[in-house]
Amino acid sequence: MKKSNKFMPPAVKTSHSKSDHDYSVPMESAAASKREREASTPTSTPEKNTHMEKRTKGTSQDQMNTEAILSAISSLGQKLDDRMEEVGMQIKQHSAMLAAIAKSVQLNSEELNDCKKKIIELEKQVDTLSKENVQLKGGVLNSERYKRRWSLRIKGKKEKSGENIRDEVVALLCKIAPDLASKMDEEVDVVHRVGRKMHDRDRQIIILFVRRALRDDIWKRTKTSPVCKEEGVRFSEDLTPEDWKARQAMWPKIEKARKEGKAAGFRGPFGFIEGKRIMDISSAEN
Repeated sequence: MKKSNKFMPPAVKTSHSKSDHDYSVPMESAAASKREREASTPTSTPEKNTHMEKRTKGTSQDQMNTEAILSAISSLGQKLDDRMEEVGMQIKQHSAMLAAIAKSVQLNSEELNDCKKKIIELEKQVDTLSKENVQLKGGVLNSERYKRRWSLRIKGKKEKSGENIRDEVVALLCKIAPDLASKMDEEVDVVHRVGRKMHDRDRQIIILFVRRALRDDIWKRTKTSPVCKEEGVRFSEDLTPEDWKARQAMWPKIEKARKEGKAAGFRGPFGFIEGKRIMDISSAEN
């Protein structure tokens, strides 16, 4: 009996329960368990995969952003180029305009200088002409005054329709100077009324004598002749408009001097007080 127990198979020896010896699992089982665990375990952890996905996604987004920025920069650069080209054209146009304006200003400046020179010359000519005009005007006025020394004016003679004024005036002069009646018709050259005919006013009469000496004689006699008072007429010198205005300006001073008993009167355009010639009121007061 003892001999048969000696040669028992090894399986009998290993028929112990698992609960008695868990740690004594065979090597094949351990290797299989290890392979199962490796098969069930992922090759990489979820955290590592998520990080890689985020990194890949971030890289793709950065590339898209970079491309968008580069595209925007390219578009902006093109717009800037176009704008610079447009500005360059405008600058060329403005430069041309400024050049034209500068040329125009230069021409205007030259013309202005020429005008200034001409104005200076014209001012000299005007000054010369003004002086000559004053001289000529004075000469004409003196000539007119001299011519009028052969004339006298009659004021106050009634004007009638269809009158023969020359015959009436010659008859009046014969009454004033009877001793000259025989040659009065020959001594009187022209007789006529002055200005347009008026209904409410008698026009003055101008007498032009042939000889100045006779004119002066008649002029003196009319101042004291009673015939003038009877006829209601008054004789006066034939003055120019300038001399008449000068006398009108000096008359208040002459009238005042006469009231004071001083010798005062006119000779031509000039007034005299006590032999002293006056030109106007201001000079008379001096």
